[in-house]
Amino acid sequence: MTEVFLNTDDIVEVTDAWIEKLKTAAAESPLKRSRLCLHLSPEDPVQEMIIALRQEILFRPHRHPNKSESFHMLEGSLYVLLFNDDGSVKRAIEMGPRGSGQVSCYRLCTSQWHAILPMTEVVVFHESTAGPFVPGDALFPDWAPSDQDALRAFLNNHLKQATGRSI
Repeated sequence: MTEVFLNTDDIVEVTDAWIEKLKTAAAESPLKRSRLCLHLSPEDPVQEMIIALRQEILFRPHRHPNKSESFHMLEGSLYVLLFNDDGSVKRAIEMGPRGSGQVSCYRLCTSQWHAILPMTEVVVFHESTAGPFVPGDALFPDWAPSDQDALRAFLNNHLKQATGRSI
């Protein structure tokens, strides 16, 4: 099953069936994620996606030069960890859908080190960022481990420091 679904229509409607398809694709994917691209081309100036993540996925802290990003939560709960240049946690934002009591929408308007930590079995959100999409444009700091076990320990430690919770 594919992880990335590309839109070819001028009008896109995201239904419950689409959300379920994305959740199934994420569960079956070795990367534990899937996305529906709402934009028509990687060159579009605005890139919008509906993304489903499984809880076990880990994202290494990174940043995008000269790009902003926004998340609007649809289902589940996640943390966005923001880091200082030295690798210390600057801020932890707990996100969930409207009615959850958590932040339901956030926008990062600067090139800030950040990582996403799903806290529920599955997370579904709408992401918007500036285009065009350039593979490999994310920058990774030296202080962020790339090994999955080391990364899990690193993120868990920083989440505990910031919130008292763990992954």
